[in-house]
Order: sequence, then C-alpha cells, then structure tokens
Amino acid sequence: MNFSQNFYRSTAVGLACLACVGGIVLGCAQTKESWASSSSWQSLETPDTGGGLVVDPQLLTYKRLQVFFGWSSTTSAVKAPEFSFSVFESGNKWTTIKAPFFGANLAGVRKVAAATAKYSVGILFLHNIVEQSENAFEVMYSYSSDSGWSFSKPAVCDSFVLSGAGGGSDIDIAGVGGRKPSLCFGWTAENNMVKAAIFDPQYRGDRPRACNLGRQGVGCDKVELAGENKGGFVTVWNDGHSLLSSYLRPLIGTNEDSVNIVRGKFGLNFSLCDNAGKNPLLVYDLPRLSKNDKSRRQVRRWEDGSWQVVPAAPPAAGEAPIGAALEACQDKNGNLHVASLSRDGESIIYSCLKDGKFSNPEVALKLKPMIGCTGFSIAAQDKYIYIFASQGPSNQFVRRAI
Repeated sequence: MNFSQNFYRSTAVGLACLACVGGIVLGCAQTKESWASSSSWQSLETPDTGGGLVVDPQLLTYKRLQVFFGWSSTTSAVKAPEFSFSVFESGNKWTTIKAPFFGANLAGVRKVAAATAKYSVGILFLHNIVEQSENAFEVMYSYSSDSGWSFSKPAVCDSFVLSGAGGGSDIDIAGVGGRKPSLCFGWTAENNMVKAAIFDPQYRGDRPRACNLGRQGVGCDKVELAGENKGGFVTVWNDGHSLLSSYLRPLIGTNEDSVNIVRGKFGLNFSLCDNAGKNPLLVYDLPRLSKNDKSRRQVRRWEDGSWQVVPAAPPAAGEAPIGAALEACQDKNGNLHVASLSRDGESIIYSCLKDGKFSNPEVALKLKPMIGCTGFSIAAQDKYIYIFASQGPSNQFVRRAI
C-alpha cells in the first residue's frame, strides 16, 4: 500500500538512507470544527521502540492483537532488529518488541504486510539490499504455523533492481482458512508491474510462482489483496485512470484477466478488506462526483465473480474532504470501518458503514504537524476498533467501542 505520493507510509522523516520516495504533506482542506477529536476514542500506550523510527505499522487480529512494523533502531544489536512485532496483551499493555525470527539483523526493511489464514500467520516485507545497490530490492516472506508465536526463516519471493521507470514500492498479503489454508502475496516490481503469488504452507520450501496482473500508474503505488468465499483471492490496483481487479484461482494460483471497476484518478484513496478471509469489500473515494453520484465514498462487494454496488448513504453531517489515503477493516459482523489520513497530514478521520449508511466523520487522533506520517493501520477485535499511527519516532495508538 505505498508509493511516490504515498507519503503516509514513506520513510521520509529523517530516513534518507532508506532511499524511499519522500512524502509531501499537502496543504489543503482543514478539518471542520464539527469534527473535533471525539471523546469516544481512548488513547493507549504504544510499544517501547527505544527511540527508533517506526515505518509501516500493521495491526493484525487473531485471538490477540499484534502490530508488525519496520524499525530503524539506534543500535545494530540483534536484540534491536529492523523488523519487529509486539503483542497487545489482555487489552491493556504491549509486550517487549522482538524479531519474529532470530539471527542476523535484517537491515533495510522498507514495507511490511501481515495476514492470517486459520492458525497461520504470514508476513511479507520489502527489503532494500543496500550492500548491492540502493535500487536493489527483495520481496521476502516469513511464516508461522502456531498463531504467530514463532516464525520461519525469511525466504525470497522476488528480487529486482529498479530503474528510472520506478515501481517496487508496495506490498500486501491476504489469507484464507478452511481445510486448506493458503496465503497470497501481492507486490509491485520494476516497471510498475503488479504481481501476485499464492503460497501453500504445506509446500513452504517451494518459491511461490508469480503471476503478472498488470501495471500501476505513476504515483499510484498501492496494491490491495483479500480472500474470498471460494478460497481464491481478489486484488485491486490503480493504473492511473481506473481501479482494476484480477481474481486468483485457489490452489493453482493462476489469474483471470483484469477487469475495470470504476474510472478515475484515485491515488491512494481506496482500500480492500475481507472478513476472516471472506466477503471482500472495496471502499474508495471518488475524485469527482457525477450528477448520478450521491456520495463521494462508495463501497463494492466481490460476489459471484464481480463487484456489486453496496448501498452506502453519506453521513448526516456531510462527508469529510477527500483525504490523502484510506485504510479499512471489517468487524465480525461485517460492518466496514474506514480510517482516512487528512490531506494536511495532521489527523486520522474515522467513519463506519453500518446498515447502509456511513456514520458522521470524527477525528480519531491528531498527528504532530510538519512531521509527516510513516504509516497507519486500522483493525477490529472483539468490541473495539483500534488505530495505530506512526510519525518516525513518535507513535499513537487509540481505540473506541464498536
């Protein structure tokens, strides 16, 4: 889920060594006074990162709440690696951060993604091979068969060297359960090529076979994945003119031809999520409204091999101005929860789709001005919605009741 203009997950904050494309904080519409920080949101402690710079935090829920993130530490010791995770125990405190695997420090982690598939947890990350070239990257994965307590040694899914054409700036992962759990990896490689590969945990020694799905548009560096009811996966990306989708068949992992979902220049304002590996929902903000559009924020459901429109009436208080990026999740009842980074980069705005109508937008948390956001994530667990946001060395973690 990342990018050239995808500043909110870039590591531009004092991380020039990361060679990521820096983030531009846009000065645009300010948050309305009526959307003041809601008292419904409770601020909680964050993991102790020892002053390290956090990038691309990813909340993951499976019996317990975890956060995975890239981490540029102030020390090179193995006990302070550049790829770490922490567990939110008993709903009130974080465990000491640690590496999912032990051994050499994996320097150069740029992007992180995590997903569950029944009792399995998969992690995908983009790794810059600094010793080879600042433009050399590997897409690597690690796998856990015990609900995320221990992880396999990282393996390479793909490697490439970027050129002036760009690309290689985003990753995502999704999982499906059932009798044969599987994971799907998605990423963008050189020349803005969107790729995806299904990973079978029973044959973890085999390198996943990638399918070429299409090309992203310049400045549209975001790829999204979700599991669907028949055991396959759907992926969505932006070619600069439209949102496109492709279906990956279960087990064999071959892909169907891409289809056009909706036309428009969406940037990073779309998000795809599933509910325990089923019922994918796609939410997006239209860049401009036609005379037939009643609201900017629209939702579609993947059903019977196509994208069906989901009724989504605008909130009574009106919609928030279009933001810089979207993230979304579903709760156990299938309600859609959306977090949006404001275009001024100073707040995360929340809204929920329930019973065919979006709730009034509310500010979930305020970010520090003039710093830039290096990532945010939203997740639902039990009776709470959680949002984790990072600004380099500064992190915030909030929740509210569903």
